[in-house]
Amino acid sequence: MSWRTGSTIFLEMWPIIQAHIEEEDERIEFTGKLLKLFVEGDMDVYDVEDVHPEIRAAMREAGIALVEPDRYKDEK
Repeated sequence: MSWRTGSTIFLEMWPIIQAHIEEEDERIEFTGKLLKLFVEGDMDVYDVEDVHPEIRAAMREAGIALVEPDRYKDEK
């Protein structure tokens, strides 16, 4: 899978994840696991990290480094 394909698929899935996993903590945990899988498939997280704060929280929880962490200094 190319990095662009992975980003496109994830971005199409994100609204579905938001709609069907109501609890924020559970959504972040699930998204982190999913992002790990996509990153293993060569997805570039730069394409998704600025989409939503929960995606960045999921990246942090999954141990995936933000490409531009200085942009999000105010987040936990």
